[in-house]
Amino acid sequence: MIQSLQKKDKYHFAKTHQNSSLRYLCGFAPLHVFSISGCLPQNFAVSDFLLIMSIVKAEGIVIHTMNVRESSKLVTLFTREHGLLKLDAKAARTSKSRLRGNLELFSVVHLVYYEKENRELQFMSQAERLEGFPELQTDLEKLGYASACCELIRRTQAGVEAKPRLYPVLLETLRAMNTAQEPRLLFWGFQMKLLGMLGLAPNLQYCLNCKTPSTASGEHGDAAVWHFHVTRGGFICPNCAGHTGALPLSGESLRVLSNFQTWPPAKLTRFKISPAATAEIAAFFRAYLSHHLEEAGALSSLKFVKEIKQDLQTRQKS
Repeated sequence: MIQSLQKKDKYHFAKTHQNSSLRYLCGFAPLHVFSISGCLPQNFAVSDFLLIMSIVKAEGIVIHTMNVRESSKLVTLFTREHGLLKLDAKAARTSKSRLRGNLELFSVVHLVYYEKENRELQFMSQAERLEGFPELQTDLEKLGYASACCELIRRTQAGVEAKPRLYPVLLETLRAMNTAQEPRLLFWGFQMKLLGMLGLAPNLQYCLNCKTPSTASGEHGDAAVWHFHVTRGGFICPNCAGHTGALPLSGESLRVLSNFQTWPPAKLTRFKISPAATAEIAAFFRAYLSHHLEEAGALSSLKFVKEIKQDLQTRQKS
């Protein structure tokens, strides 16, 4: 019915039917959370509503929230089937809201929302928390690295098709990080898997020059200096030394980076790496991501982690 109305007729229809949901369908008012039952006039069939608005159920991870108006929230979720979703959770912060307590950061939720085609912001109807990660809320370092994972999702997945294989990677990373002793390793592992799914994975299989496989790193020993060429996206073995502009990598660092590509997040918690390898791997990710993935630059969450560590070091010295 509404689709057949001309613009002036839609305006008259919206003015006549003051119900907020009907005014929204005509394009003259924001939609609030509502029930279809009882909100439509007698001459307005539910089928007319469904032509314009779909009711969608999904599972998602809350990766960002922002308080808006007096009692509502804007919630960004990452889902397997629908990718990145931005939802308006009307009155979610009121004491009587069924949404209250179900939309905490990093929560895994089952949600129901109203979807209008070609609209960036959709509207949440229901949310039920399925899983939460309390350590990610209370441990500041874990909070920072978990937020950095979510920040990467927000920067790289906005406006693109859903990547179903990326959803379990984020979920398993958050689960492992909740109990991990070294959350930074899990963040690095997440970055490496994300690069692979974006088609930007570095070549860690063989030397760019002589094709020596990376498995030969053990033959040279951990002290041997390999190099990674950021622009070319691959490593150079010790036998092809002398190349400038490449990052030095020990055999230990090269093996760890290779494991980041294949090991599941839970297995990464077993890593014990030297301080020297830690510094090399950190330098690798800074250089590689700044060159190949501009969206990963200057993550505010990592700035937060850096400030936490600096504050801790200051306290330890005093």
